[in-house]
This record gives sequence, C-alpha cells and structure tokens, in this order.
Amino acid sequence: MIYSMTAFARRELKANWGSAVWEIRSVNQRYLETFFRFPEAYRSLEPVLRERFRKTLQRGKVECQLRVMLAPNSEAKINVNQTLAAQLIEAAESLPIQGPATLNRLEVLQWPGVVEAQELDMDTVSKDLLAEFDLTLKDFLAARASEGANMADLIEQRL
Repeated sequence: MIYSMTAFARRELKANWGSAVWEIRSVNQRYLETFFRFPEAYRSLEPVLRERFRKTLQRGKVECQLRVMLAPNSEAKINVNQTLAAQLIEAAESLPIQGPATLNRLEVLQWPGVVEAQELDMDTVSKDLLAEFDLTLKDFLAARASEGANMADLIEQRL
C-alpha cells in the first residue's frame, strides 16, 4: 500500500477539566523529523509522543500541536494560610515607617505561600490528552492511507 507523505488530522477533546485540541500535519521529507508546539506545562508528554510517532512513521516532517483551555473550576477551593498572613501583617506593622503607610490586603495575598489553590490533577489530564492523541494519530494515519490510495489510482491510470 502507498501512503502519502502529506496529511492532516484534528481532534477536539472536552472534559471536566477543560478542553483540548490536537492537530497533526506532515509534509514530505527524507527522514522523520517531529516538531511539537504546546504549553510548557505539557512538555513532559513530548518523549512519549515522539516515541509513538517513531513507532508508526518512517519519514516525513511532522508537526504536532496541542492547545489546552482549562475550565474555571467552580469546585476548586482557595485556602488562605492565616498564620503566614498574620505574621506578614505583624512584621509590616512593626517596621518603623515615618509618615502614613497602609497595608494593602491584596499585597498580602500575593505573598508566596499565603494563598494555596487546589491543584489540577495533571495525571488525569495527561491520560485524557494521551488517549485523545492516540485517536488523532489514528485519524492522521488514515488520512495518509486515503491520500496514498488516491495517488495509487492516479499512477495506475497513467500506466
């Protein structure tokens, strides 16, 4: 079977943590060369994706793009470290400052460690993203096969 070197696949994922869009495109190239474009928080997926491409493709210039839009989580709780906030306020008030000085509560909340937000479960997100990537890769390979079949038909017509 003939496989085309050019192909494109796109899939969108919607989950309780937000949504994501995978896009894979390729053009002709003598060797396999993969490029990734996605948010820094998901860079740990790159070696896994590179290996999956290596197992399924022999050549081509492949670009893989991921866009993630996290949903605002209404169930996420923000905890304020009251002890640290009180220590900061006490330390600020003990400073010998000449003239009027006010302590802004928002500045206290911006101090590292005062606000502790509930973290997103990255394991769940990564598993969802990898599962959707596998489906996108399957679509991509099907697009290459379809285009290859069209090329084979054109070649046979000319012979």
